[in-house]
Amino acid sequence: MTLSLAIAGKGGIGKTTFSALVIRALAEMQLRPVLAVDADPNSNLAEALGVDAGTPLAEIREQGSSAEGSPASGIGRVRAIDDEIQRAIVEADGFDLVTMGRPEGPRCYCYVNNLLRRSLDSLAAGYAAVVVDNEAGMEHLSRRTTNNVDFLILVTDPTLPALRAVKRILALSHELPIQVGHRVLLVNRVGPGPVPEPVARELARIEAPRLPDVPQDDQVERAGAAGGSVFSLPAGSPAVQAVKNVVQALRAMPAPEKKGK
Repeated sequence: MTLSLAIAGKGGIGKTTFSALVIRALAEMQLRPVLAVDADPNSNLAEALGVDAGTPLAEIREQGSSAEGSPASGIGRVRAIDDEIQRAIVEADGFDLVTMGRPEGPRCYCYVNNLLRRSLDSLAAGYAAVVVDNEAGMEHLSRRTTNNVDFLILVTDPTLPALRAVKRILALSHELPIQVGHRVLLVNRVGPGPVPEPVARELARIEAPRLPDVPQDDQVERAGAAGGSVFSLPAGSPAVQAVKNVVQALRAMPAPEKKGK
């Protein structure tokens, strides 16, 4: 059964690096192959994983929503979408990557989004795990262009703006047209000292189980500044070890009940 994780949080808190570290941890723990889905329009997950981004699915969506660029409706159009998605997959050791790309434009995308969803759902079934790196607004989840998720991981750092963003995302998640098994909180870039009292109070107000913290790790910062991927980090990196603990904690949680779509 595929383990599906959706990761969301405010921009600039290390969410994409955390997503990449989760993908590395899953692959190293032999929960592979992993399907990595970059659903953030900034599309930085490929760089964090050290691979090419490939063709964004947004291009497939744009072509499929225009009369001149789309095949006739019916089985031919379904096969065309399937073929385009297969060509857009970037294959790597232990994981594959799909990049969603930019937000939708003014056209009607309902039909092609349904095709994308069907193709992505079918594709995801062939993986041991799926990790979706979302933007804060979670456009692709709110438009139901990805599958239901077992875990929605709300990533914050120990600052009030990031925590307030997490509270908004948590509220939004209850309005999504998909089913979320567990909503969990992850505090990233935690320093060695105690967090400020206002931050501690805000953390206590968030109604979601808290995963093990991920510490501030200078090795991660240096690798990112040099354009290195998470796979360039040594096994003893504090962040690498912490994210493995996070994955173990997720796998120890009771499996959410699977409901119909």
